[in-house]
Amino acid sequence: MERKGSGGFIYGVQSARAVLERRPTKVRELVVAVRESGAAKAAPTKIYAAKMEMVERARGLGIEVREVAGREMVEITGTDSSQGVAVRASLPGYAEIEEVMERPPHVVVVLDGITDPQNLGAVVRSAEALGASGVVIGKDRSAGISAAAHKASAGALEWLPVCQVVNISRALTVLKDHGYWVYGADPEGETLLESADFSERCALVIGSEGRGIREGVRKQLDFRVKIMQRGRTKSLNASVASAIILFAALRTRKD
Repeated sequence: MERKGSGGFIYGVQSARAVLERRPTKVRELVVAVRESGAAKAAPTKIYAAKMEMVERARGLGIEVREVAGREMVEITGTDSSQGVAVRASLPGYAEIEEVMERPPHVVVVLDGITDPQNLGAVVRSAEALGASGVVIGKDRSAGISAAAHKASAGALEWLPVCQVVNISRALTVLKDHGYWVYGADPEGETLLESADFSERCALVIGSEGRGIREGVRKQLDFRVKIMQRGRTKSLNASVASAIILFAALRTRKD
């Protein structure tokens, strides 16, 4: 599924590779940065090897390959962290909530007010790696699918469905109507993570680092889960908190 009007460049080794694997027919060209004339020769790296592998794959698929100087790559992608490779393709589209909640293992991550695309990408990366069903995000005051989020997800946005909703509270009501229990990450929560029961369908709500879960969304929580912290650090960012809770929720599930 593609998002209309989102054509452009998806950059980064893992992201470009994932697009070539997942949606090769949607890639219009592969752009690779070459070493500047006169630059010192360096030993091949894993990134260089991955780029050459993608060049070979793209040519085999009949996809145009364009070599550019490093400066031009920055202009094309709008960033200096492209790792020297990008594909011209639209971003992945948003899924419907039904697709997310009916997907095994029926463990959904819900992000409330996460505005940093790096955090969104990192959450998606952990959620896909750990086997979650998908991620739900808000339409307003939230980071959405972007090239930066795609890069931060290491390509996981190609594989894990992300649903964008107008109202997070209403989305949680829909999930509850379909048998989901709602757990919120809360430093002041009454339920310790290690004692929480994640055996049923569950939605894991993660709030922003600054203000946490909003009051309207908090009212939908069935359980407020606290991650035990023994160090001096008083808070965890969204991506770290979601990974810890996801691991706890998924480790004993059989579906």
